[in-house]
Amino acid sequence: LPPAPAVAALLPAGGATARNTGDRAVIQSATVTGLPAQPLPAARAGMRVVRRFLAMDGNDLNLDMLRQNTSFILLLEARAEDGEEHRALVQQGLPAGWEVSTRLPAGAVPGMPFLGELTEPATVAALDDRFAVAADLSAQQQAARFAVVLRAVTPGSFELPGAQAQDMYRPAIFARQNSGRIAVLPPS
Repeated sequence: LPPAPAVAALLPAGGATARNTGDRAVIQSATVTGLPAQPLPAARAGMRVVRRFLAMDGNDLNLDMLRQNTSFILLLEARAEDGEEHRALVQQGLPAGWEVSTRLPAGAVPGMPFLGELTEPATVAALDDRFAVAADLSAQQQAARFAVVLRAVTPGSFELPGAQAQDMYRPAIFARQNSGRIAVLPPS
């Protein structure tokens, strides 16, 4: 197609109407950017996601009593509920006061039997704001389990996003948890 002028406009509060008065087709697109006014509620359709925060000895962790410089484990599990194949993206957003320290390897982790058998991911991204893994789910392997060591680095009160699992090519198949609040206390 030959280049055509692009028109960008902010819509008024009541919306807008567009009409083609010419005799040729008009190619159009709309881009919407922004942040949700409220966190998305927990929901699921065809998948389930489970998240646990554990002390390094495997005991459940109280996220309201977390002290700065404490290392702990995030254990994530995604499960397909329909027996079909899925290229799943499983991710946990990180509060501003946390950082990824170490990804734990696939298989049984020596000295940590409480983790169970961890899955070999197709891809891993340990970023500043999230831990994300891609995994193949199928009728033979309906669940994937991953663990990462996190560290509380900055004291304060922060929002903890909910964990998410989603088929990367069929986004209507997903699971999402509620967000919450956590506190990182100064060292004792």
